[in-house]
Amino acid sequence: MFDVKKAERLLNKELKDVKVKLINPTDEMKDFEKLKSFGAEVEVIEEGEPAIVVSKGDVEIVYKATPAQMEFEPFARTLLRLAENEVDENLKLEGCRGEIKVFIAPVCPHCAQVVESVNRIAIANPEIKVTVIDVMLYPDFIEKYEITSTPTVIIGDVKLIGEHSLEELLDWTEKALCGKDYRVDYYVKLLEDGRIDEVKQAVEKEENLMLLADILERQELLARAGAMMILEELFRKNPEKLTGVKQRILKILEKDNPVALQDAAYILGKIGNRDDVPHLKKLLNSNDEDVRDAAEEAIEEIEEREKLG
Repeated sequence: MFDVKKAERLLNKELKDVKVKLINPTDEMKDFEKLKSFGAEVEVIEEGEPAIVVSKGDVEIVYKATPAQMEFEPFARTLLRLAENEVDENLKLEGCRGEIKVFIAPVCPHCAQVVESVNRIAIANPEIKVTVIDVMLYPDFIEKYEITSTPTVIIGDVKLIGEHSLEELLDWTEKALCGKDYRVDYYVKLLEDGRIDEVKQAVEKEENLMLLADILERQELLARAGAMMILEELFRKNPEKLTGVKQRILKILEKDNPVALQDAAYILGKIGNRDDVPHLKKLLNSNDEDVRDAAEEAIEEIEEREKLG
């Protein structure tokens, strides 16, 4: 329901040149026709999926939701930012275009903050369109986009679950919508969040297992552990599929990074063969005791597997 008293308190300036389209509105959405009294240009369109579309110039934000209760204040602030042409220069991104979808629920305590942050990014970057979707109003989207909780933000191919700061959302928007290769960073985040199956499906679908080797050189412990877990599972299914990624792992053995050397040795013990033993033997001369131990254990594991195989 449109709270007139709250609107009068929050919308203290005319919504000049702000356009609001009420598309096939639900009864709750129809209440937002009252935005006319605050200076907005309101149009009711009787056909289409229920939505409230707010725009000014090239900026367009679609609410497949009713921005009431906790969502109303950030919605009102979004209208004011549009009316006052309030653009945060720190949020501008070069060469970015695409769509951000924000999935919310009426009782979600963190959704409003995320929606407002995404709207601010859209206002600063008109080539980026935002759609806010209430999963209670559009339950089919739960299965379509595999929504398990709210808020969930989908930026291009990136899915962020839970509350994220404005800075985090801006960072992922830049990675996902500005033509950068964000996959390693994204898989690291997924692995740290325990979303191992998503990474496994992604790398198998892309047939780009090399990214798992890249993760072994990252600092994030959980990500490295998850990458090695995936490699072990893939090795049990189809060892030949890992030929290329194993060559990338062997190159890690030539570097001076004790942590990466330990992980590379460990995973070679799981997926390697006799051809990899000479490379591992070089690590036996390392000044790092943990590296020497990892290499020795890997060699023993490979030799034992070769005997059984």
